Amino acid sequence: MAKRIAGPEWVPRLSSAAELEIPWETLETLIGGRSVVDLTQMQIGDEPSAARFLRAYGFDPDDVEDRLWLEQIHARAIRFLDEVLLPWQRIEAVPQRYRELSLGELLIEASQPQEGLWPNWPCVLLKVLHCATHAQVTQDSAAHQAALESVQSRFQPFLFEQQGQQWIGDEQCKIPLVDFHIKEEKSFERIMTKLLHKPGNLAMELFDRLGVRLVTHDIFSAVLLLKFLRSRSIIMFANQLPERSRNSLAELHEIQSLYGMEPPPFLVGEVGPVPVETDSSQANPFSDRAFRMFKFVERLIVRTGDGRRCIYPYEIQVLDCNAWEATHSGDATHDAYEARQLKRVRHRLFGHPPGA
Repeated sequence: MAKRIAGPEWVPRLSSAAELEIPWETLETLIGGRSVVDLTQMQIGDEPSAARFLRAYGFDPDDVEDRLWLEQIHARAIRFLDEVLLPWQRIEAVPQRYRELSLGELLIEASQPQEGLWPNWPCVLLKVLHCATHAQVTQDSAAHQAALESVQSRFQPFLFEQQGQQWIGDEQCKIPLVDFHIKEEKSFERIMTKLLHKPGNLAMELFDRLGVRLVTHDIFSAVLLLKFLRSRSIIMFANQLPERSRNSLAELHEIQSLYGMEPPPFLVGEVGPVPVETDSSQANPFSDRAFRMFKFVERLIVRTGDGRRCIYPYEIQVLDCNAWEATHSGDATHDAYEARQLKRVRHRLFGHPPGA
């Protein structure tokens, strides 16, 4: 390639200096890693600009079906605000004036300075509408049902109960369980809360719409369970998402040391399940750890009823009983977790009230 020589033929040509006005805040969402949910102002000055924005976003304001779809999303977004996030502080509900604005009008008003006004309702509504759109568009009921049936067909043949104790296994290996649970589809409201809470805000990045939780009595059983799930092809390691894997249970070299424990935390050659009586506080080198979990995401390749093939992620959690019991008390409870999320979402959307 010939070397370019600097000269007037290589410089940009502008019709006016207005082209040099760069919306720096918006630019941060493109190359600065900032979420659009954290923007405080749009850059749309008139109806034609609003229409172009909507078309680029994915909806034609002149199309009847698109307008109807947007009206439905608008209604769900308002309902989410009214029923989940409000009332809060001095805010009772979404003001009537903003309920009646069209999407184009919201975009234009969100582009105007809002100094001294709290909350910034045009931006609040647009952010909730944005997340509601992604939550709705990515909701694939057929794929979810196919994935659920696939998960059930993998696990259920290996689950059984003996003398009131739940087990997973076969003739070669049996592992006692404290709990087994398939987490099915999250509600729209929970998905919305999670999207508005996440640093990013795309529903395609939600990996726990479907999930399985297995609780074992101790760490050794949790490790053995992973080996069992893999060796029986109940889970497929080749379809895991490495970036979504989490191990807060133990380091691999620590796990390996469990196999040399005396007395061993397992039985060999027993026909039926027999409890192992050991002092878990002495035998378990990690008993002082407050929370233990293996968590990973598998991308299921499923086929829907109409023959369509698609990929659907589901999350697998393997916990020991101490971690499971911790989720039922104090700050680790699910209710406490949801309350923290809602607090974060409210502050992210509304900001702090004047004088707070």
